[in-house]
Amino acid sequence: MAIVVYADRPNTRHGIARSLRGAPGIGRVECAATSDELVRRYTRSPADVVLIAVRPGEPSGPAAAATLLSIAPDASVIMFGSPGTITGAAGAIVPGVGGFLRKCDGLYPELTVAAVPHDIAPPETERPHLSDCELQVLWGMAHGKRNIQIGADLALTEDSVKSHCKRIFRKFGVHDRAEAVAAGFRAGFLS
Repeated sequence: MAIVVYADRPNTRHGIARSLRGAPGIGRVECAATSDELVRRYTRSPADVVLIAVRPGEPSGPAAAATLLSIAPDASVIMFGSPGTITGAAGAIVPGVGGFLRKCDGLYPELTVAAVPHDIAPPETERPHLSDCELQVLWGMAHGKRNIQIGADLALTEDSVKSHCKRIFRKFGVHDRAEAVAAGFRAGFLS
């Protein structure tokens, strides 16, 4: 899995990158200090996940997320910060962002469901049924593959993959790939 970490503070960006490097399943980890650098790195070599730091009163993180998602709407973007960031930073949650990692004792171990609007997040007690093909499409989305790549892997047309994506979105109650991947992790379909 390839990850890009965006944070305007060097200690944050390099600390997160350092903790991710060498972790099981993690291959490439890159850092970006500016919105322009984030877009350049992502467009040069798309990552499976983009982690973006947000701080109350600082618009750089949400602005970087919005810029990246305007250029690459299929990017899987997860924001991270302190627990008060969700409520303390106006605009901290950007449409298209898949979730929010809450800081806990200096680490970022848990995805906070509160970060994803409740009208699009499936209740934790409900786990939708996904067909084998839908699970394979979801796995492809989680690995940053485009519809045409997923179709080639599964011997499906691009239109068939799009139909499976729409069914996955409907079952999870989400609107885009990043939200579907985040919901897939929350529901236990992805690990």
